Amino acid sequence: MEEEKIRIRGGFWMNAVSQVLKKPIIKWLVKSEVSKRELSKALGVSRQSPTDWTKDKPTPVTPENGVRISDYANDSDLTMSIIYQFFGIFRPMDGDVYKSDLSASDDLQELEEDERDEAKRLAKRVLCKEVQRLTTADHTLLIKLAKEQAEVIFAGIQFLNALCKVENISIMDLFSMFMKDWQDAGYFGGD
Repeated sequence: MEEEKIRIRGGFWMNAVSQVLKKPIIKWLVKSEVSKRELSKALGVSRQSPTDWTKDKPTPVTPENGVRISDYANDSDLTMSIIYQFFGIFRPMDGDVYKSDLSASDDLQELEEDERDEAKRLAKRVLCKEVQRLTTADHTLLIKLAKEQAEVIFAGIQFLNALCKVENISIMDLFSMFMKDWQDAGYFGGD
C-alpha cells in the first residue's frame, strides 16, 4: 500500500496508514458510556464504522478518523493510545500492575526518578565525553539512562493524567488552558 502524508493538528505530518484501535476505543466507549451510534453521529461516519473498528477482526481506523475520535472524546488515555498507534510514542500506562490514582502515580513517579538519578550518576562521566570517544560500555550506560528517563516520562504522564482526572479535564484541556503561558515562558514557539 502506498503511504500518503497528511497534515494534522499543530502542523505535524503523519503517514496515512490506517491502524487498529479496537482496545482503546472499546475501553473509552465503556468508560464514557458513549454509544457507538453517538460516536458515529459525532464523527459523521456510517453507523457501522464504530462496530467495524471494535469487532473481533477489526477494520483499521484511518488517520483522519483517529484525529476526529481524539477530538470528540477529549480523553487523555484514548488520545495517547492513538498517538502511540500512529506515531509509536507516548502510549498510556495501561498495564494492570500499577494503580493509576493520584497517590500511587505520584509514588511511582518518585520511584522512577530515583532509578533515573542512579542511572545518571553511573553515566555522569560518560556524559562528559566527546561522542566519538564513547566505548561500547559507555553506550550501554547511555541506553540504560535513556530507558530510565523514558520510565520517568511514562510515570510523569500517568501522574499528570491522574491530576487532570481529579479536576475532570483532559491533558489536552490543560494544554489549551496554558499553552500561551508556556509559549511566553519560552517552552514552545508560536503557532
